[in-house]
Amino acid sequence: MEHLQIEDHVEFSTAKRIRKKLIGSGKMVAELLCYEPGQSTPVHQHPQQDEIFYVLEGTGKLTVNGEERSITAKSLILVPARSQHGLVAGDTRLVILFFKAPATTTAA
Repeated sequence: MEHLQIEDHVEFSTAKRIRKKLIGSGKMVAELLCYEPGQSTPVHQHPQQDEIFYVLEGTGKLTVNGEERSITAKSLILVPARSQHGLVAGDTRLVILFFKAPATTTAA
C-alpha cells in the first residue's frame, strides 16, 4: 500500500504549470496539476487513456471536444480516450488531481 498527503506535493511556478505523478500501478495513475492564474494545458488527446479530473481548489475552463465548461472546487469531470481536451486556469491558483487509465500506452 502507498499513502501520501496531497498537500505535501502542491507546488506552483510562474514559468509553467506543475505536473507531478503521485501514485500508481501498471493499470492506472494519479497525478497532480498546479496552475498559476492564466496558465494552461493546450488542447490534446490520448488515443487509449480515459482521464478523470477532480478540482481540489480554484477555478478554470475545461474544453472537451469543443465544449467549454467552467470548473470549480469539487468539480469531477470524465474525459474519455480520443477526446480533444485542454484547460485554462481562472483568476486564482488551480489544483487538480487526475487519474488516467491505462497508466501507460503502447504505440498503435
